[in-house]
Amino acid sequence: MPSKTKTIRKIEKNRKNVVHNDTFNSMAEIMARLGYGVRGLIYFIMGLLALLISLGSVGNTTDQQGTIATIGKQPGGRILLWLVLLGLISYSLWALIEAVLNPLYKNNDKKGIAKRVTYLFISISYAFLAIATYSLIIGGAKPAHNGKQGAETQNYVAKILTMPLGQILVFLIAIIVILAGIFQVYKGIIPGFERRLYLIKLTQAQQKWVKDLGRFGTISRGIIIILIGIFLIIAAYTSNSNEAKGFNSALMSLMHQPYGAWLMGGIALGLMSFGIYSLSIALFFRLRK
Repeated sequence: MPSKTKTIRKIEKNRKNVVHNDTFNSMAEIMARLGYGVRGLIYFIMGLLALLISLGSVGNTTDQQGTIATIGKQPGGRILLWLVLLGLISYSLWALIEAVLNPLYKNNDKKGIAKRVTYLFISISYAFLAIATYSLIIGGAKPAHNGKQGAETQNYVAKILTMPLGQILVFLIAIIVILAGIFQVYKGIIPGFERRLYLIKLTQAQQKWVKDLGRFGTISRGIIIILIGIFLIIAAYTSNSNEAKGFNSALMSLMHQPYGAWLMGGIALGLMSFGIYSLSIALFFRLRK
């Protein structure tokens, strides 16, 4: 037992040495800022397209892959896609660093461990997004395109529903998704929102504005995640995978509710706020020495 405790302490000491290494800090900052920048661009465009639709413009909402495909259609799109790919890889690696090395010094209690597990899933999801982006650049078989994430969700749900106890499994997944959305809403509401985030060259008032944008955006994103979970519950109850929705379909469903344009417009502004918040981190974020 003493030997095991000694080993754990040694591992923790090595981790702290890595985190305090100046070279590591510089590389981690670059990855974080590139990643946050691309994340901000994607969410801002998603929000802007949704806002235009809520104001009566003809078009469709989009998900992350659809946004990337839209970026690729712009002048110089191929170059932009390479930059987006670099940012996605950077953000995936940064999330992995957060999960493994914990550079922002979150507590290692149950809450801290839960956050590190969340970062691990974020790392995996952005890695898959990077793969889809690379396929789009090289003309692969499964490139990023609008609605792909929703189609993949329906495909996975259909496969699970064919399994023994498939409806129960989909229901459990739905509960997990809803809890993840509720956590996002909670994260945006709590007083200590991103209190460990270190933004240089900003006054206290400016930092408050940036973090308020982050709050609004995080809550809005959480609401969409909750909606996705609700549609998964419907898919489980009806045993119909077509009832499952991706990000864009869940967002568009708001238009069919009473005061739908207002609801969608509010969420759209939230997504744009989250984009601006992420872009602000890309500009001003630093790891504490």
